[in-house]
Order: sequence, then C-alpha cells, then structure tokens
Amino acid sequence: VLGLVLGALCTVGAVFMGMNPGKFFVSFLIIYALCVLANILGNQKTMRLYGINAEIWSIAIGMIIANTIGTPKLVKDGAQVEYFIKTGLVLLGAEVLFHKILAIGIPGIFVAWVVTPIVLISTFIFGQKVLKMPSRTLNMVISADMSVCGTSAAIATAAACRAKKEELTLSVGLSLTFTAIMMVAMPAFINWVGMPEVLGGAWIGGTVDATGAVAAAGAFIGPKALQVAATVKMIQNVLIGVTAFCVAMYWCAKVDVQEGQKVSAMEIWHRFPKFVLGFLTASIVMSVVSSSLGADVGKMLVDNGINKISVPLRGWFFALAFVSIGLTTNFRELGKYFKGGKPILLYVCGQSLNLALTLLMAWIMFYKVFPEITAKI
Repeated sequence: VLGLVLGALCTVGAVFMGMNPGKFFVSFLIIYALCVLANILGNQKTMRLYGINAEIWSIAIGMIIANTIGTPKLVKDGAQVEYFIKTGLVLLGAEVLFHKILAIGIPGIFVAWVVTPIVLISTFIFGQKVLKMPSRTLNMVISADMSVCGTSAAIATAAACRAKKEELTLSVGLSLTFTAIMMVAMPAFINWVGMPEVLGGAWIGGTVDATGAVAAAGAFIGPKALQVAATVKMIQNVLIGVTAFCVAMYWCAKVDVQEGQKVSAMEIWHRFPKFVLGFLTASIVMSVVSSSLGADVGKMLVDNGINKISVPLRGWFFALAFVSIGLTTNFRELGKYFKGGKPILLYVCGQSLNLALTLLMAWIMFYKVFPEITAKI
C-alpha cells in the first residue's frame, strides 16, 4: 500500500518534470520492490548488529544489477536520484525542531556549528594542497559529506558545485561504509572508557554521519546519550542549506568564473539547491505544530528528537535514491576516482580531525562552560 501511494504521488511530480507517467510508475514499483528487499536484508538481526543497514544493501543491490545483467532502460529512466533524495531532504527538515534545539542550547550549537565549518574548510584545503586531489568537486563533496551530515550534505553540495554522478556515488559509498563502522565502534569505545552519557551523545551527534545511525548509536549508550546525540545532529542538519549556499557562491565566484568576469545574482540563484527552501519550510511548520501540541500528543509525534512520521518516510526516499544510484553506476567509471587511494585518505584524515575537535568542544561546552545545562539534561 505504501509503495502504491508513494508511486502515485511521485508520478504526479514526474508529470511536471516532463516524464511519461505510465513508464515512470512501472519503473518506480520495480525500484520500490528492490528497496523492500534491501530493507529486509538490512533489518536482519545479524546485519543490523554489524551496521550493514538497508542503505548499504540498497546501493549494493543496484550496483550488482547494473554491473551484471545491466539495468533495463525502463528502470534506468525512472531511477531519478535527485528527485528521490531531495524529497527525502525536505522531509529531513521536518526533523529540525527549533524548540528541541533550544532545549540543549548553546553547548549543542557550539559543537555543531563551530566544529563543522572548521573541519569542512580544513579538509578541503588539505585535499587540495597536501593530497592534491585530481577533482576539486570530489574533494568538496567528500569534505561536506564527512563534516556536515553524510549523504544529505553530499547531495546538496554536489548540486551546488555540479559534481559528477560518479563522484557523488563514491562519496555516498564512503559515508555509508564509515557510518556502519562508527555506529558500532563509537558506543563500544565510549562504554569501555566510561565516558559520561551526555559527552558521549554529543560526540556521536557531531561525528556520525546519518541521523538514523546517530540515534542507534546513542541508544546503545543510554537515554540521555540518545537525546543529546539526536539533538546535536538535528542542529548540525541546519547547516545543509548554509553549506549548499556557501559552496554555490564559492564555485560561482572562484572556481567556474573567468578572470575579470563578475558573477550575477541570477547565476548564484540558479546554482542554489531549491530543496533548501522546502527544508526550511518543513522545519518551521513542524516546529510550530510540535511546540503547540500538548506534551502527550507531542510525544506521539516526536520522541527524543526523532520525528516518528518523517523519519520512516525519509528512509524510504533515501532507499529509493540509493537503489537508483546503484542502478546507474558502472564500476569501471567509478574505479578511476579511487586511483592512489586519495578519496579514502581524505575521508580518514578529515574524520580523524572531526572526532578530535568534536570531543574537545563537547567536553569544554557541556562540562566546563555550561555545566548547569548538562545537569538539567
């Protein structure tokens, strides 16, 4: 039933995009069926234990089909990666609730909004100056993916700097792989060293890429860690739109511009990912609705910072996008970007800096500067 409803709604959008509604609907149902298979495999008990989730299976299944029997033209035409992922990103906006951000307050804002841009810019410069990444767009997409919030930031940044599809695929693959490792390894390390729940939650929220993985990792530690981790990640998600806008401006003014040429405001608007407007609208509407409801009713909608409606729907749209990425990815085209192992080295070095700075900032803000806020959590 969900597949048919989502298929009908997406087909309406496809008509406005100039696509054949009948062909798109059939293609959507095929891709959706692959998503169901990926969710079954990703939710198997052993797979979940080791972090091999539905997102990883979605890309894997798509790639296996594309690189063995080949993706049928009908299915490939309906594999609209940007359409699905941007719909999911608008739904992500419904998870950014301003009254929840205020509950954690300034410590969470410092962890998410100060460390993130420092790591993003430092990683990008490191990739250009030290590693000498052959592709500036790949460097930027990986830097944003790793520092902001994983695949969501990668999609937004890729649109802003016009990265190639293969570069986005590579970045998303790196993100999902390291997220699966970190969501298991970080809670184990936090519990092993006896780190306080709030500190551990803030550390996870600022470093683990995917929102769902953040919630799962936080839950491994305890309820306080889950609350703080989800809220810090929510605060960090606000930077998706800011990052996309700044990257669009930088690329227009510094990268794609000819010497002596001025960049028009219209060109920046053309580059600006329009889904950000939907993201902000969803955030404002859900913040107003959630805060105006009573405590009991509000908890039915949002619990520990997790929106019970938008999170599952966003998961399905991301799965549709990941299957579509896999179905349109050729291993031979992807292989050249791994040459010299520079993308992996860039991600590892950037994430190492992210882990160190986030932990330091979380300790300073939650335990040295604002311990009274920490005591109330």
